[in-house]
Amino acid sequence: MIDTDPCNANDASVQAAPIHQNFRWIEGAARDTPYAHFLETVLDISTGVYTGLQMAYASALEHAANMDADDATTVAPAIGVVEADHLTRLSIAAIGLLRDRVARLNGVEKTDTTP
Repeated sequence: MIDTDPCNANDASVQAAPIHQNFRWIEGAARDTPYAHFLETVLDISTGVYTGLQMAYASALEHAANMDADDATTVAPAIGVVEADHLTRLSIAAIGLLRDRVARLNGVEKTDTTP
């Protein structure tokens, strides 16, 4: 039974423990090793970049198709040009973060090649 009394809202001894657990890519005994943490970082970043670039690319394709279409047959893209640009720049930054993390693991201080 859920306690709905607002007087008990901040009392942990009265409230049931939450059932939520943080998402983990790796399960089992090896999940708390440095290698597992690195793999989870790679999976998190690469999944986010993959999804973001898919959305930006699909938006660009829809914009291009709309340029060739009659006014009555255009379809609104899932995201706008500005949002697609934001996702692309976020992907660039995320890949740079991943590159720098790998470089630090290999003992290289800075890998940024931007001017």
